[in-house]
Order: sequence, then structure tokens, then C-alpha cells
Amino acid sequence: MKNKKINFVDVLKRFFLQSWSSAIVASILLVVVFSVTTDSFLSSYNLFNLSRTATLYAFIAGAQLMVAVIGGMNLAVGAVGALSSVILGILLQDMGMNTILAVFITVCVGLLCGVINGILVVKLKLSGFIITLAMSFIFDGLAVGISHGYPYTLPENLTSLGRAHVGKTSALFILMIIFVLILAVFFSRMRFGRNILATGGNEAAAALSGIKVDMVKIICNALSCGLASLAAILWASRTGTAVSSTGSDWMLYSFAVCAIGGISLNGGNFTGVGFFCGAWILTMIRNGLTMMKVDIYYEQAFLGAIILIAVSVESVRTRLIAKMK
Repeated sequence: MKNKKINFVDVLKRFFLQSWSSAIVASILLVVVFSVTTDSFLSSYNLFNLSRTATLYAFIAGAQLMVAVIGGMNLAVGAVGALSSVILGILLQDMGMNTILAVFITVCVGLLCGVINGILVVKLKLSGFIITLAMSFIFDGLAVGISHGYPYTLPENLTSLGRAHVGKTSALFILMIIFVLILAVFFSRMRFGRNILATGGNEAAAALSGIKVDMVKIICNALSCGLASLAAILWASRTGTAVSSTGSDWMLYSFAVCAIGGISLNGGNFTGVGFFCGAWILTMIRNGLTMMKVDIYYEQAFLGAIILIAVSVESVRTRLIAKMK
């Protein structure tokens, strides 16, 4: 048999045809830049913090992802996180409930919030933007009204999770890997996951093929808010307290990870590699800018610019693919 020569130009073309290619390149560049420009970027302490924060961003973005794949959006991600945090605090501190049971009930509250969002979107035939914006005020108002802004102290068996190490990384990072793998299998191998992508790709065609698009929308909204609740629990395990201010900046993070990871906000696609890299890129940018002593008051401007660049790069890449076909 003749040995076939590897054409590196073809390999590069195939690589950049993938929606996650830009996220891979950006991740490598950021590691190189921050490693050279800072002294402790790759230190054990910083790697632990990076892995822990990336995990939280992944679950926050997962909440947005579940509606982004059907071409929707959930502006109530942070508000559900706030309400879930307060519910968790009440169950654990005020009622002295078992931690596992409290976590289960908190996630159920999130799922219920999502079901309400989904039903309103389906029955009122309004944009998810309008519905979730209105519901975000309701959920936030409930969180602040119930707690009056006071923090809740959490038991050690929950907070220890956020502080646990696995080698140089956080124990939470293991959860992130499992979570991304589950998403990858769900959307690529499971029938309902493929139905979700079909709905996001072309809702009318999905309905004609027998997919119950209204039920898909309700379930996706439920899963979105359920993941927001889970993110709030992990966030609380890291900080050690449950407060109503949780989730105040989650909306930006949730969209940023998806956009940076090459996941179209118009729906119809998912890439596990891109999603994973998106969470890491956002984490490294925030961490690296802090280490480089960039004025923290300009951080939001930098993040906004990064999101714009990521979306622009993906748009250019998509056009190039269309021309090559």
C-alpha cells in the first residue's frame, strides 16, 4: 500500500471549517499571551481558580444554551439564579433541611420558573425576549422581597464542594467536564436533542416532520431555568453564602460563552468543544486582565468587544464556507 502524504493545507482548511476552530485558536493564543505577560497565570493557585470559575460560567451559559439552540433567549437566567439562591438559603439556614433535599427542591423551583416561561411563550405567541424580560423582574422582585437583601449562611457540606481540589484544579471542574459530555451526547445521539436542534434550525419544517415544537419550547425553557438554579447552587458553594444579588451579571456571561464558543444564537447548532472553550476563554480574559492590572472599570467594555469580535469572526468564517461550497 502506498503511503498517502498529508496535505497540511487541506488539514488546515478542514480545521477552520469547524465552528469551534476559532475558539480553539483563541484559547491557545490567550494561554500564550497571559503566560508571557504575567508571572503567575499558570501557578497552581491560579489554575484552581480558573477551573472553578470556568465551571460556573459553563453552567450559567448552559442555561442560555438550552433556549439559544431553538433560536430563543432567556433574559431571566440571572433572576432565576437569584431566586434559587434565596430559596436554597431559606431551606438550609431557616428550615435546617437536609442539603440534598434542599438542592433538589431548589432545582425544582428553577424548573417550575422555566415551565411558566415556556407556557407564556407558547400560549401568548410572544417573543421569549419580552416574556423572560418581564419574568426577570418578577423573579428578582421575589428574591429581594423574600430575603430583604440579607445573606444566608450555608452548611459546610455544601461549601466544601466549591473549595475542594482535584490535583491542581477544582473539584467543580470535574462537574464541568461531565456536563459538557452530557450536552454533547444529548444533542448528537439522543432523539430529543436532535429534535431540539431541528426546531432551532427550521421550526416550520420541524413541525411538518412531526416534532411537537410547542412542547420542545416549554421543555427547553424548563431546562434553561433548571440549569440556572443549579448554577446558583454551585455559585453559592463557591462563595459560602446565598444572596439575592446572585446572578446580577449572568446575562452577559451566558451570551458571551455561547457566542465565543461558535454557537449560533439563531438556533440549530451546538458544539461541545466550542462551548467548553468559550467558558475557558471568558474566564481567562477576566483573570488575565486582572493580572495585567487593567482598570477594572473598563472590564465590561473589553468583554463587549470580545463578544463582538467572536461573532464577527464566526460570521466571516460562515461566509467563507459558503463560498467554498
